Amino acid sequence: MVDQVSKNTDESLNELAQVMTVGMKRWGKIIYPMMIAFIVLAIYGFYLIYNVTKDMHQITTNMVVMTRAVVTMTNTLNQNMNQIDSQMGAINIHMDKMNTNIAVIKDMSPNIASLATSVQEMNTNFGTMNQSIGQMNQSMNSMVYSTNSMSSSLGELNTNISAPMKSMNSVIPWSYMPGR
Repeated sequence: MVDQVSKNTDESLNELAQVMTVGMKRWGKIIYPMMIAFIVLAIYGFYLIYNVTKDMHQITTNMVVMTRAVVTMTNTLNQNMNQIDSQMGAINIHMDKMNTNIAVIKDMSPNIASLATSVQEMNTNFGTMNQSIGQMNQSMNSMVYSTNSMSSSLGELNTNISAPMKSMNSVIPWSYMPGR
């Protein structure tokens, strides 16, 4: 009887072992491909993060260069507007002198009187134009201030992003590759 129980126990253990082996093989067919897929996705995720940080660095560098160019352009435009403003003032003064001279010549001919009226209208228009140029000058100064603020903000963004990106690059294995 002990042999019988021992035999049944051995058979039961063998069946259990076979069932467990089959179950392990089934799980192996599922888990190993899942692990490989996870590893591939993780590597791809790190690759994407690396490219995004590299692109962000390039964007901030380009933005700094672009803001410098815009500041230079607005300063040049501001200088040109100041020159135009002073020249328009000089033109306005000369138009006043012409208006005075035309008043003296007014008695010579009725056509000269109509010319004086036209010059007066032009003088008024130049005054309005002079005011408009002054407003444009103020607008350009506002643009220069805004551009300088953008440049400062981009510099802070670059400073805030560079430290985390340096630590991220030290973790990424291909950051030490030649040609970087």
